[in-house]
Amino acid sequence: MRGRDGSNRFEALDAGRGVCALAVAFFHMPLAHPLQPQAWFPNLQFCVDIFFVLSGFVLLHAYGDRLATDRQAWRLRLLRFGLMRFGRLWPLHAATLGLLIGVELVRQAYLSHHAGLPVATPPFGAGHRPVEILTHLTFLHNFRTFGDYSWNFPSWSIAVEFYASLVLALAVMAAGPRARLVFAGLAGVSALALWWLSPRTLFVIQNWGIVRCLFDMFLGCLAYTLRDAVRLSRGGATIAETAALLAVALLVAATPPGPLACGASLVFAASIALFSHQRGAVSEAARAGALQRLGLWSFSIYLLHVPVIQVFTTAMHAVEARTGFPRTVILGHDRFLDFGSGAANLAVAAGLVAVTVPLAALTYRLVERPSLAWFRRNDARLAEAEVEARAPERVAPGPAAALPS
Repeated sequence: MRGRDGSNRFEALDAGRGVCALAVAFFHMPLAHPLQPQAWFPNLQFCVDIFFVLSGFVLLHAYGDRLATDRQAWRLRLLRFGLMRFGRLWPLHAATLGLLIGVELVRQAYLSHHAGLPVATPPFGAGHRPVEILTHLTFLHNFRTFGDYSWNFPSWSIAVEFYASLVLALAVMAAGPRARLVFAGLAGVSALALWWLSPRTLFVIQNWGIVRCLFDMFLGCLAYTLRDAVRLSRGGATIAETAALLAVALLVAATPPGPLACGASLVFAASIALFSHQRGAVSEAARAGALQRLGLWSFSIYLLHVPVIQVFTTAMHAVEARTGFPRTVILGHDRFLDFGSGAANLAVAAGLVAVTVPLAALTYRLVERPSLAWFRRNDARLAEAEVEARAPERVAPGPAAALPS
């Protein structure tokens, strides 16, 4: 599926990724706005499942045939795949982690000159301990380590996605890129494991987030193998795309907690397969410039909004200590800032999301794009080395055979 720039992209799906990144950023904003107590608000976490399903779909599209060919060289192919996934996920993760470490250093320096100033959490305290940096740099921070809110806490999803991607690659190497029954079976096994490990909610993060990721990614693979089963006219595609958007919105608005939430990922997978054809009017609107830019910056939005939150809350806690405003309030088990009214809190939350977008455009330009280009250049070198290693050896000619008399 060629995009406008000639790359192998599903532009309508890119736009959906951007919208989901904004929704996750808004969900994490620590403001006591009127949406916080709404029963549906936690369902914005479904956006992470959309990311996972979309990753399985796109990875099978991009790498399926390459992983399945020449199984004799599976180690090298797995190495190349793993390096490309690492190159896609790790550099920005490391950069945003570095920003958060910088914030902690500034806090520590400031508090060392202002002894007795009350703070919500001490610098390099729980969730920001130096030892936790190592687990983040090795993508191990979601595996029985330091809880759900260690450093850049949304990065738990990219940590588990990295390792789940390797499992997906091995499955494709073993079964082929069109093994529908295998993908369905692996998704089913993952769903059962997820239900056993977390019977109360799909939104499992710490320790078993990788099972949630595997379930969603294999559903994405299954959706990709089925995407060509139905071909719709433009009018039919427009109706189907509209219905899919309404179904997703209804799931967010009405899905109760519990194992039935796993069914939402089936709807996400079907919707992704539908929008990948880009035949309807909704897809056409999604391919507009603004939404495409959001899609391009979505990964940066997803990882950068926590440093934005950290800088803002640090500044506001310093202001609160001196002036008493804004107030800190407790909703449930979490602390939120309160600027005096629900409307003001909602405006501040939306403003922080808006501030994140241009900063994300900057990190995309300075971190994501150059690092991915570097990994692609080195992958090309590995590909050349693979070809050279498999070239037939040149054998020196031996003595001429005697002609029969």
